[in-house]
Amino acid sequence: MKTLWVTDAWDTLDHRRDTTLRLVQESLAIGHEAWWCETAGLRFDRGRVVARCRRVLAAPPERDAAGWTLGPPELPGVDGFDAVHYRTDPPVDTRYWEYLHLLAWAAGPGGPEIVNPPSALLRWGDKLGPRALEGALPPTVVSSDWEALRAFGAAEGRTVLKPLGGAQSRGVQLLDWTTAAGAEHARGAIASLSDRFARPVLLQRFLPAVYEGEKRLWFVDGALLACCRKRPQPGSFVVDMDKGSPCDRCDLDAGERRLADAVGEALRAERVRLAAVDVVGGHVTDWNLTSPGMIPTMERVLDRNLARPIVEALARR
Repeated sequence: MKTLWVTDAWDTLDHRRDTTLRLVQESLAIGHEAWWCETAGLRFDRGRVVARCRRVLAAPPERDAAGWTLGPPELPGVDGFDAVHYRTDPPVDTRYWEYLHLLAWAAGPGGPEIVNPPSALLRWGDKLGPRALEGALPPTVVSSDWEALRAFGAAEGRTVLKPLGGAQSRGVQLLDWTTAAGAEHARGAIASLSDRFARPVLLQRFLPAVYEGEKRLWFVDGALLACCRKRPQPGSFVVDMDKGSPCDRCDLDAGERRLADAVGEALRAERVRLAAVDVVGGHVTDWNLTSPGMIPTMERVLDRNLARPIVEALARR
């Protein structure tokens, strides 16, 4: 396959832990042709979407930033690739959608496969997931209206506040609505995150089971590839792998296996190739569809090559 991998700027990547670069490395190992492009290299030019990109010639064993070999910049049409992986890090904001629209333009009849399908990305988002699995979420409200958010918070007592387009726990806060001071703090936190109630934010029931960890389930073409448990930092409910949250092996109980089957069915129905979900107390708390990560960490914890079956599946378009 000839594949274009679109990411953030090269020098901003966490090369050793970056899932995209791990997949690129494995693609090269089995003989695929890989090209890399940052989002700024995409452009629509007189009826054609082109990419200022560089061919990846070699990847170092540990993927250190200094060891990669890239060819000179070229400007091919995106329609000349077999597949395009659009894997920029959140936030999923206007900038994200503008580049996705360019790629969707290039993916006309006979064009490359865009992973994941723009149609699924536009409908689902990383916080709510598919409508068919609404029941998998904890009780949740998404709104910019203070009264609606206040009523939900007062009824729940404690809620988790999340930005809709964030990741890696950025902006996530635990709000306590049981006192007047707590409710006032909640109003300030929501006002800040919602641009003074101009943008919707997510409030979700707080699940104490998060203190035992959240399980990351990784799917390829709707099949469960692997799972592991991420644990919060001591004294915190927040899991942040960038700040050293531990990760270990785990098993799924019967309810979680049923949930995994339902998630896999929904992913297959929308032809979502790569996805990961985070599960706490039997509920899905995050859908990772835009750039599901953690593969290098999970490979280390599980002592398995997870990149190989992913790349082999992607070659079966």
